[in-house]
Amino acid sequence: MSILPNSFFGRNALMIATILVISHVVSYFTIQHFVVDRHNRIVMFLAANQVKLLHIGDKKRFSRVFAADISETTQLEVYWVNGPVEPVGLRNAKYHQGFSDEGARYLGKNTLVRVETSDGIYLWINEPVNKKIWIRMPIGDYEGNNPVELFIFTGMLLFLSLTGAWVLVFQLHRPLKRLAFAAREIGRGDFPGKLKEAGPLELVAVTSAFNQMAADVHQLEEDRTLLLAGISHDLRTPITRVRLASEFLSEQDEELKAGIIADTQDMDDIIDQFIGYVRYGSEEKMEIADLGDVIRSVVDAASKQHEGINMELSELSGIAFKPLAMKRLMSNLIENAFRYGRPPVIVSSSGDANTITINVRDHGNGIADLDKQRLFQPFARGDKARGGKGSGLGLAIVSRIVEMHGGTIIMRNHPEGGLEAIFTIPR
Repeated sequence: MSILPNSFFGRNALMIATILVISHVVSYFTIQHFVVDRHNRIVMFLAANQVKLLHIGDKKRFSRVFAADISETTQLEVYWVNGPVEPVGLRNAKYHQGFSDEGARYLGKNTLVRVETSDGIYLWINEPVNKKIWIRMPIGDYEGNNPVELFIFTGMLLFLSLTGAWVLVFQLHRPLKRLAFAAREIGRGDFPGKLKEAGPLELVAVTSAFNQMAADVHQLEEDRTLLLAGISHDLRTPITRVRLASEFLSEQDEELKAGIIADTQDMDDIIDQFIGYVRYGSEEKMEIADLGDVIRSVVDAASKQHEGINMELSELSGIAFKPLAMKRLMSNLIENAFRYGRPPVIVSSSGDANTITINVRDHGNGIADLDKQRLFQPFARGDKARGGKGSGLGLAIVSRIVEMHGGTIIMRNHPEGGLEAIFTIPR
């Protein structure tokens, strides 16, 4: 299982976000090392030199008189802290790790440095050789004593960068999503219309090529429909003449007459299947209705021609489907069940809050070498075990109608005998 997102949008957003985060972390530590730490080093170098002036004559003892003279000249203040009570400024000052580390370099290990922010910025320095003495030193308008400000600035910069990256990736993802949706529409036989050609030059070129391809496919579909419809229409006339001519045959040719009528009827059925294959309901609008009513009407019509058909339907109201296409689907499945199997034919349904499942089962011999994928291809037939007539387009039409409704269909041999067609569509 991959931990990376599967979508183009997710992967690009993650990649850009990772690069931005790494760049900001590197920038933060670079600024900290080359700017903040260097500034702290310079400040403490100068401060340490002034502190060392107080040691003239004796490194371990301060001359109070000399300290007073230094304070008047340099504004350095020396405080002797002998108990728990500290001066107000020292009590309000905050420990500074960076200054303390640099102070240890120039004044000795365990040097403590605090930063006071009041009417100005002051350093409070405590040397390890004089633990009871704190030196207060003004350093002017120093703005780097609070690292929170740096975190806030870096965080805002990172947030704005990630927001900009998200907008950029979204602008690339949206036209690709439209292309994917339109491609699925074309795959179902629908024409999605011309997509808007906008965005980067590469996407405009892809969208333009897709629009041209969609228009060509749509035109090809219309030409194919017109061609098959014209051929079917032209064939019906000679078929009708042959059927009428057979009516004038003598009674001695009754067997020949019956054969001619049966053949012409088969030819007529094949023509209907060709027309149904190219006009399988792609232009029909979806309606929210009771699917049970459509199934019952098909079953009632089939019961007038065949005996042994039963229904076991659940509640099927409030479902979005194409009525004429669904009638054709059910008619083909029921007709196949009677033509290739044996009665009784059972039509049943089940479902949940999201999907509806319809079963059409016969009680024939099934198909021993059932190839589920091949069976739904145009002109494919499962006649090895069941025998029969037709052009092999019936299940191809069924498959296209189910796909048009966003569903799936399978054929399987029932454990108790017979063949069962099961299709599922979303509510």
